[in-house]
Amino acid sequence: MVLVVLQHAYLNVNPTLIPRLLDVCVWRVTYLAVIAFVSIAGAMFSYYLFLQSDWKAVYRRFAARAAFLLLVAHYGLGLTSYYSRVVREPLSPWARAFASYLSSMVPGPIAPWFQVFLERFVLGVAITDVIGICLLVSPVFILGVGPVLRTVIIVTLLVATPLVVAFVHPAGTAGMILKEALFGSVDEPSMFWWPLVPWLAIFLTGSFAGQVLARFKQGSLDTATLIRKMIHAGIVLAVPTLGYEVLKPAFAHAWNPDFLRAISSGHITVLLPAYFAVLVWLFAFFMQRIDVAGTYHRLTWALSILGRTSLFAYVVQFAVVLSAPAVLGLTGSIGSAGFALLFVVGLAVVWLLCYAYGRLRGWFTKDDYEQCAAAARARQQASHA
Repeated sequence: MVLVVLQHAYLNVNPTLIPRLLDVCVWRVTYLAVIAFVSIAGAMFSYYLFLQSDWKAVYRRFAARAAFLLLVAHYGLGLTSYYSRVVREPLSPWARAFASYLSSMVPGPIAPWFQVFLERFVLGVAITDVIGICLLVSPVFILGVGPVLRTVIIVTLLVATPLVVAFVHPAGTAGMILKEALFGSVDEPSMFWWPLVPWLAIFLTGSFAGQVLARFKQGSLDTATLIRKMIHAGIVLAVPTLGYEVLKPAFAHAWNPDFLRAISSGHITVLLPAYFAVLVWLFAFFMQRIDVAGTYHRLTWALSILGRTSLFAYVVQFAVVLSAPAVLGLTGSIGSAGFALLFVVGLAVVWLLCYAYGRLRGWFTKDDYEQCAAAARARQQASHA
């Protein structure tokens, strides 16, 4: 969530005031946030599916969460990000035409507020909507097929995405919208920022981590072995990206420009294996510190507050670091110093709101840190038993 706040605070900068190196670094680093968001959702869903004996009960519980994401969180995000999107994202002709078409289906005159509601709330697709859809359809791939076939499906979806984006050009408007909704587009999207196919593949990739964690919880995998496997898996995942970066100067010039853009800056980039490697190494690092060393610092606890209230944090940070600057007229006007200040202040405000929300819901007690530290020491003792 820290990277999400960083990325969204950066959307307020004036690009001409930002060094090119900082711009590249921010976008490359913060893209890890959304990959982590989706893959961890897949990992947690898979974890409970494999851990519980009654997977249907687990599915019903997560189907209710999917409905909440699609029917409640969707409009919460639309509300908290409204002012920012009005300033930064003028409606595309497709979105305006589609909203007008929906309006025409309603009998009688259409109030201006209803047109705005359709354009800015109904048609806006957030990453949480994609996660909701993945929760509903993914058990077919997680439980219905084995790990090998699931891997083949994931690779097929990931490879197909840039190929379709670069080489498939539907003639009609409906076909273009369908392509953008499922696979994305080379240029800036008109309506769908988070195409379903590649993000379903990322969600399913996280399911392997959930399956391994279920085995660990059931006692069929010890801590040291799990950490060692994660380190090795990270190395294997990093190799394709490193190989591409080494070989790119030799052959990239001969490739189709649209395909090169699709794998360089699209939803499925050649950095994706490296992002997964970083996530795996981070997980191994924290397992080493908490489960093996029994170390649980206050910074780790502070970060856990954002993780344990992740949906609330994701919704509210739009209001704090995007809509609030838009209301104040800061969007597109701040430089490096203003960006740093907005990030620090915004992160502090988001954290305080998340902590207050967790206390209000009864998720955190007054001595929450002490309880977490004691749990870390207990896990250390269990891992050495």
